Amino acid sequence: MDVRADELSDRYVTLVPFDVARDGDDLRAMADALGPRIETWPYYNPPSDWVGAWLANIGARTAEGTLIPFRISRPDGQFAGISTYINPDALSRNVEIGMTMYTADAQGTEVNPATKRLLLAHAFACGAVRVQFNVDLRNKRSQAAVKKLGGVQEGILRDNRILPNGVLRSTVVFSILASEWPAVKAGLDARLAAFE
Repeated sequence: MDVRADELSDRYVTLVPFDVARDGDDLRAMADALGPRIETWPYYNPPSDWVGAWLANIGARTAEGTLIPFRISRPDGQFAGISTYINPDALSRNVEIGMTMYTADAQGTEVNPATKRLLLAHAFACGAVRVQFNVDLRNKRSQAAVKKLGGVQEGILRDNRILPNGVLRSTVVFSILASEWPAVKAGLDARLAAFE
C-alpha cells in the first residue's frame, strides 16, 4: 500500500494536499465560525490558541509521514474543510480517515459523501485492505455519518485518550474493508446522484 497526497477530484469537490502556510487561515476561520459546536474535536481547548496547536500538529505529522492532510474545496474554489489519512501502515495495508471538519455551509451537503468517496477509492486503489474511522463517543452526529457511509462499528475504546482540555475520551471504532468497498461505493454513488 502506498497512499499518497495526490490531487483528488470529482464534480462536487477537489482535494489537494493541505498546506499549513496556504490553508491555515481558512482552517482557523472555519474553526472560529463553528465555535462550541465542535467541542468534541480532539484539539478543541479554548481559550488557548488551540487552532495554532492543531496547525503545528498537522505540519509536524505531515513532515513525519504519519498524516496526509487534504484541503477540501468546492468547484468554485471555496474552502469547504479538511480531511486526512492518519497513520498509513504499508505493512498491514491499513489507514485511518479522520481529522475531518467541514465549514457550516458544507455540512449536510454533497461535500462529505463526495470527499469520503474520493478518499476511500484512493485508499483501496493504493492497496488498502482496511480503512478505519475513530469517532469520539460523545459525537453522535459523526457516528451517524460514518454509519451512513457504510462503516461497520467494531467496538469502543473506553477512556483511551485524555484531551487537551482534560476530558477523558472514549473512541468508537468503525471500519470499511476492501471486500466491502464495492457495496459502499454503490451506496455513495446513489447518495451523490440524489444531489444532481
